Amino acid sequence: HVASEMQWLHSVLPQILRSGRLLDNYEETQLSSFKVLSIDVEPIGIDEAYMMTLCYRASIRFEYAGQLALKKMIVKKSPVLPPDMYNKLQFDVMFYNEISFYTEILPMIQQLAQGNFAAPKYYHSERQAQAALIVLEDFGTAGWRITEDRYGLSLEHAVIAVKYLGKFHGFGYAIKQQQPQRFALLCSKLKESRFNRSELPAAWQLKHEAIHKRMLQSVFKHQPQLDKKFIEHFYVLTSDYLSYGRQRVAPREPLATLCHGDYLRNNVAYKYNELGEPLDIMMFDYQTMRLCSPMVDLCVFLSLSILADVRYAHFDALFDAYGDALFASYKQHAQQSLPAYLNRENLLKEYIRFLPHSLGIASFFLAILVDPLALPQSDMFTAEINEELIQAISNVGGELVDHELAHQMRELFELSKAHNVQIDKNIDITEWVHN
Repeated sequence: HVASEMQWLHSVLPQILRSGRLLDNYEETQLSSFKVLSIDVEPIGIDEAYMMTLCYRASIRFEYAGQLALKKMIVKKSPVLPPDMYNKLQFDVMFYNEISFYTEILPMIQQLAQGNFAAPKYYHSERQAQAALIVLEDFGTAGWRITEDRYGLSLEHAVIAVKYLGKFHGFGYAIKQQQPQRFALLCSKLKESRFNRSELPAAWQLKHEAIHKRMLQSVFKHQPQLDKKFIEHFYVLTSDYLSYGRQRVAPREPLATLCHGDYLRNNVAYKYNELGEPLDIMMFDYQTMRLCSPMVDLCVFLSLSILADVRYAHFDALFDAYGDALFASYKQHAQQSLPAYLNRENLLKEYIRFLPHSLGIASFFLAILVDPLALPQSDMFTAEINEELIQAISNVGGELVDHELAHQMRELFELSKAHNVQIDKNIDITEWVHN
């Protein structure tokens, strides 16, 4: 593939140059001086991040207006799949969302933040019937990197992540408050990337059931004191992955705002000082952006990127760090005091209502983060389901994952009782439960 990718990059680079995105000092009169000298391509493997897309780094040396230059880029392409599978997995929608983010939404956020919002630079994108791609800067050259740990990040990493998330959600609320029409226009450019299908592929349905069973067995084994009725209720509530998910993430006023949609370790990069301490964070991979409750992002990060020893021990501190950052960001960018609905108790109750959603994601994806090589990636699309695969899915990540899932159920139970929250609020389970 490498030769064809190099050839493709050769053909597309003049286009990127003419767009003005490759160099700040581009002038049409100098176009003929542009010469590509060399292109090096390096694939990004599963050891770095679990991805459904094909990604590689490209180092491009070129000459322009008598000057030598080097640019490092990341190219992300949709995988080659049969048309029905490509559509079922909604690749077109995911790339559409990411391109919309970089071309329409990010410029507005950066204007509001006066350039103070870190994000990868966008170079180029293409969308065709069964293929899509996006070209971004390789942010590694600016000192950003993904954590070595795939899960179980430290408290220091978690605090930086939740503060940044609060700041980002605060931007969203400020735009919504100050420029409601513009906010509505931006949100209208996003498409549902996960739940907008009538049914799961049969193999995925079986995987979902196997994962669900594993979670219950983990709870009965590691947290046997939990109320059985509550656990049964959770099981029924989340048993239909698509219907529950679709209803849970549907935008509801007044809390709906711009959300990343998949905020976890795989999709964020940190900057570090010379002692290896994290200083700053930036998110990327905007394929699942959505208008939703901000808790979709906070729940997923706390559920998938840190473990109970950090999350449970420091929950109040983490929740306050998030909330304080959100409130400060809103006041600064909206230039007014907080609306009544933006308060800690409201956000906490919303967090609890979203925990079943993140627990459902963790029940599968945490295992993949713990042991990324246990299930071959290609199998996730095509594998025939058999006893062996069900068995493998039920055991990936071992005891660590079982303990963690059971503990997250305990947290859900304790929080919902302490704050008197019904976890099925606004969910109509008659869609899939027929008494």
